[in-house]
Amino acid sequence: MVETLIGSKFKDCANKGGDVTSDAFKDAQLVGIYFSAHWCPPCRAFTPVLVEFYNTVNESGKKLEIIFASLDNDAEEFKEYSETMPWKAYAYKDPKIQELAGKFKVGGVPTLVVVNKEGKVVTANARSDVHDKGPDAFDEWLAK
Repeated sequence: MVETLIGSKFKDCANKGGDVTSDAFKDAQLVGIYFSAHWCPPCRAFTPVLVEFYNTVNESGKKLEIIFASLDNDAEEFKEYSETMPWKAYAYKDPKIQELAGKFKVGGVPTLVVVNKEGKVVTANARSDVHDKGPDAFDEWLAK
């Protein structure tokens, strides 16, 4: 199950950081884990692209959920940056972030890793797919 991989406690970026559980992911066909930080210019450039991708995919009736795994330097940067996102987030400095960064061998940000309902990695290079293929990337990921 994906919950075993991602954990069970999250913040809802679209709802002023309110608490949510892994139940928020039960209908998701795929889950993206987005390693990013406010201090990173390429991250701030990619986030609006990812927001558009996320909205387009979900408005088409598909079910993509994303978790922001912040590598910000302080809680205020995290709060400010996460408020630009329509998805869920790990709490600032949640140990799950470093655990998953190690598991997925995240070497830099932004990094978007997509996993399926079983928690298996579909792609560790989803950022390139989002840029190169747009919403069609979701269908390709789903077919893997």
